[in-house]
Amino acid sequence: MRTTGSTALPHHDPAPSAPAGLPAAAGLSFATAVPRTSVHKTSAAEVLVTDALRTGPDSFLVAVRWPRNHLLHHRPEATGTDPLLLVETVRQAAIHLSHRFHGVPEGFPFVMFDLDFAAALPAQPGAGTAVLETTLTRIGGTARFRMAMETTVHVAGQVRGRGSVRWEALEPRTYGLLRRRGATTSADPVPAATPVPLPPEAVGCLQQQDVLLARRPDAPGDGWLLRTDRSHPVLFDHACDHIPGTVLVEAFRQAAGLAVPGAAAQPPATPWSPVRGRVAFASFAELHLPVHITARSAPGSAAVLLSAVQADRVVASAELAGPAPATRGEHSAGAAC
Repeated sequence: MRTTGSTALPHHDPAPSAPAGLPAAAGLSFATAVPRTSVHKTSAAEVLVTDALRTGPDSFLVAVRWPRNHLLHHRPEATGTDPLLLVETVRQAAIHLSHRFHGVPEGFPFVMFDLDFAAALPAQPGAGTAVLETTLTRIGGTARFRMAMETTVHVAGQVRGRGSVRWEALEPRTYGLLRRRGATTSADPVPAATPVPLPPEAVGCLQQQDVLLARRPDAPGDGWLLRTDRSHPVLFDHACDHIPGTVLVEAFRQAAGLAVPGAAAQPPATPWSPVRGRVAFASFAELHLPVHITARSAPGSAAVLLSAVQADRVVASAELAGPAPATRGEHSAGAAC
């Protein structure tokens, strides 16, 4: 479903001053969300981008406004970085800039190849604002709308993160051919019932609806089964013919927190959260087949290596890294939409 219109965001705060070193940001508006179609969202409440300015041939400033409590109901005791918030912010900025400044027609699906991020976001941004200092370029051969974006995140005059993403926008007919050619048709059994989720506190959540992991009934102790609740108002905000990339990113976050060395010894009230990460999407994850999430710690580091496997094929992989447990508290085709 796609809707049109520009809708004001709730919880209006005074517009921030331009971040240090970004005087052009004074021309940005933070008051009203961009049209939902320009960021491929259905709910106005999920639109983070409010404005954008071109500052050079390939450079832009993007104004964003973050909702209270991040995007999901993560436990407030978690460290400040919320990878899903940053990833969704970068995703929306990339889509909006593509439509507004690079002539990508509405209705073109976006296929994400990979992304990476590093962030130290405020622990409780609460309807906060940020400015993305962004470079967006077209890449690769004969592809019409294959692009890459690099961005630096400014919050209250300070650099608080960075992100990069590569993607391609496809004419709908081309996208349909790609999906039919690459669709997984495995006869792997689909669970007869919705798998029972892990306890919310185990994965840094407050609500069971936000838990994306369940124990594998066929192989207890060997990773987790991905839960895909298509009624979820954030993770499945709009219709999608496969599992969205944001679902896999959040599932990786939850799995990494369980696999990081020493996690079992940490109190649930101080859940682990990554400060940097890289995610690569190898193929589409089908909605009707089970996805197995695996995680293992990387020797000699605070990083966790993750994979999402469907029908014996890796559909996505990631490396997430964060503070060591003892200090808590103190980069193919992939996912569209």
